[in-house]
Amino acid sequence: MEPTENSFQTLENTPVPLGGTVIPKGLEGEANWQDQPIQPESEKVDYGEEYNEIEKLREELGNVKKIVSLLPAEIEAIFKVETVLNTPIADKVKLENQMKGNVAKRDEILTQLQNLLPLFEKHTETKFYKDNIEEIIKQSKAKILTKDDNFNFGVLCKKVTMMIFKDQKTLLDKMKAIKKSKTG
Repeated sequence: MEPTENSFQTLENTPVPLGGTVIPKGLEGEANWQDQPIQPESEKVDYGEEYNEIEKLREELGNVKKIVSLLPAEIEAIFKVETVLNTPIADKVKLENQMKGNVAKRDEILTQLQNLLPLFEKHTETKFYKDNIEEIIKQSKAKILTKDDNFNFGVLCKKVTMMIFKDQKTLLDKMKAIKKSKTG
């Protein structure tokens, strides 16, 4: 459609109302959603202690996965700033401030991760994670000297998050089986 054509100029030039107060043409017969009563949240059905434990473990593993996935970006940022900081033309003050910010973010993430370590002591089937999380914490605090070190750190984090994702799926399947057996 060209703006110079006559049909272009004859399009309806009415403003679009905002706020949801005007019902579009063709939907006049629909119920006014603003006058509908607010539906109360449905009560959570209790499927038993085993279900609740599995649900909690799955949620906590998800929190660990989120935190671990934040680390590689911060470690890479620290590595890049350190690399640029060692060049003679670098704006040292600006880079040092950026480095302090990145280190603070990394330390905050590591604190959150360390706070979640007791989770792995409660559940014996998560020993794999405890060992790898401790290795991630150790490597996060070490100085990364090469791109390969940075890459290997990213691979370790990715391995842990992939395993958590896989285990979350297994836990979800268990939860579904429990639900199905309880509801019949």
